[in-house]
Amino acid sequence: MTKQSKEYQNMTFPSIDYKTWKQEAEKSLKGKPIETLDKKTYEKITLKPIYTKEDIQQIPFLKDMPGEGSRVRGSKLTGYVKNPWHVSQEMDVKTPADFNKAIKEALQTGQTMIHFKLQLQNSAGKGLALHNEEDIANAFDGISLSDTPVLIDAQTDLVSFLSLIKSYAKTDSIQGTIGMDPLAILVEQGQLSMKPEAAYDQLAESIKWVLKNQPNVRTILVKGDPYHNGGANAVQELAFTIGTGIEYMSELLERGLSVGEIAQHMTFSFSIGSNIFMEIAKLRAAKIIWTTIIEAYGGNEDSSKMHIHARTSAFTKTIHDPYVNMLRSTIEAFSAIVGGIDSLHVSAFDEPIKKSDSFSRRIARNTQSILREESFLNKVIDPAGGSWYVETLTNELAEKAWELLTEIESQGGMLEALKAGTVQESILSVLQERQNNVNHRKDKIVGTNMYANIQEKPIGYTKTKAVYENKDATISIKKISPVRISESFEQLRQASERYLQTAGERPKVGLLNLGPIPEHKPRADFISGFFEAGGFLVVKNDGYGTVEDVIEGARAMNLTTYIICGTDDSYKEMVKDICGELKKSNPDLRLFIAGKQENEVFFRNVGINNFIHIGTDCFAFLHQLQQEMGVH
Repeated sequence: MTKQSKEYQNMTFPSIDYKTWKQEAEKSLKGKPIETLDKKTYEKITLKPIYTKEDIQQIPFLKDMPGEGSRVRGSKLTGYVKNPWHVSQEMDVKTPADFNKAIKEALQTGQTMIHFKLQLQNSAGKGLALHNEEDIANAFDGISLSDTPVLIDAQTDLVSFLSLIKSYAKTDSIQGTIGMDPLAILVEQGQLSMKPEAAYDQLAESIKWVLKNQPNVRTILVKGDPYHNGGANAVQELAFTIGTGIEYMSELLERGLSVGEIAQHMTFSFSIGSNIFMEIAKLRAAKIIWTTIIEAYGGNEDSSKMHIHARTSAFTKTIHDPYVNMLRSTIEAFSAIVGGIDSLHVSAFDEPIKKSDSFSRRIARNTQSILREESFLNKVIDPAGGSWYVETLTNELAEKAWELLTEIESQGGMLEALKAGTVQESILSVLQERQNNVNHRKDKIVGTNMYANIQEKPIGYTKTKAVYENKDATISIKKISPVRISESFEQLRQASERYLQTAGERPKVGLLNLGPIPEHKPRADFISGFFEAGGFLVVKNDGYGTVEDVIEGARAMNLTTYIICGTDDSYKEMVKDICGELKKSNPDLRLFIAGKQENEVFFRNVGINNFIHIGTDCFAFLHQLQQEMGVH
């Protein structure tokens, strides 16, 4: 090592205290207080622009080590170093033969866990149809259940499927999860084909069965996905998921099982959204809360280990520009792994469009391989640990989720809260807030409400809504319907596509750009993106110098809707005359101005219909315009 290299190696930067940093930051804000950079999340948590050591002084779990204490740093002493998380891609195929082909290919190319949902008996609904030993033999032909763990959502056929798998596996030692979550089914469908008490009886019977026959199989699934997919924030997803776990714990204790027997046969499942640090903190907070609960029940250390499966969010995925879904899933997978999970499903990029195929499943698996082999996420234990921001956020999430969990328990538990509709109402409130921000483009969805490419060639849409067949429901509640946050803008785009098929062209709007490019471009670009998000073809130009040029350009376009783009000064000089001339020949012409104006009354009086700016509800505006233009 050279002398110069040693000098660089020993070089340190001077320590800057928070007060100095704040002073410098407020200079760049031109005197505004640093608090103007604070951001409020959907969880009602205020995020600060910077965190310091002072923020973590009162956090109780900071000194906990991996595998100890609150389990915030994971349930295993060595994290993923010795035993990485399982690559657990769910197979969305129906027949045993198709499943066998797909799972063999997957296991040879990176998958490490067999994962599927079981199709219910006497049903043609979603899931893999395994109704007898022959079906199972065909599905698992050439696959050793002793060598590969499983994650099987048996829905309400849990006990009968366990008997079936026992008959097939015989002496095989199965590891993993073969379970059900009756409350999740109730939430998703709004009804359940058996009484809750009967479902709890089945869960109890399943644990007794595995204790005797397959002790390494977990049979209680606790799924946060229905709440996440309905629009819940992280606090709600935590509280309602763990509240379900408490419901099952209480019911099964009454049926003669111990805390250890119940807790060690539970698998929790969470969906992971796009807010990286919030999702990391969500998983870490879940472990803190569950450890606290098990301790309150008198469980031992092994009982407090929360077994977590995660899947990348279905809520965040889009139909348009679907390859961006690969990026979304990568970010979400990263959050899940850093947060500390035991198995992970990365959704295929074409999930909202059609059933996955060999290519899309391979890309999803490879995402996990890259995060493990090239990003080395399996080499660091609790990589988020020590971050003042993440540690603070974890603590705040845990505290807020605990408060909501206490409210749920005061209502009699999750089932009673679902019956009363309080869970559904609280989630709907957050969903409406999310949707409002998307509609106003405050929350940006690349390829959908921002940077839309209306010329893209769509992947063939073949996906259909799941059909549930609980004709003999014994309990009904208001269901929480799964949504994707991009659906409102996708509806606009689909209406545009239908119009293209019938009319031979997309709905059009024209830009009346005033002055040279530097003067109109910022607003013209904004307006182009605004309308393209709804599938409109925007007719553009390089700008007009005079009112006469504008009138000539508009008449050449021969459209019914125009947006005037320029500076505020150019509006004052030219808009009155432009409106007068254009509406003289067509009083029904729609004329809009790009940008918010102080004297809106004046512009409306001269013929401007409305103003389009950053505060405009993009979806509502474009939907109304489509209706007026006959685009349905």
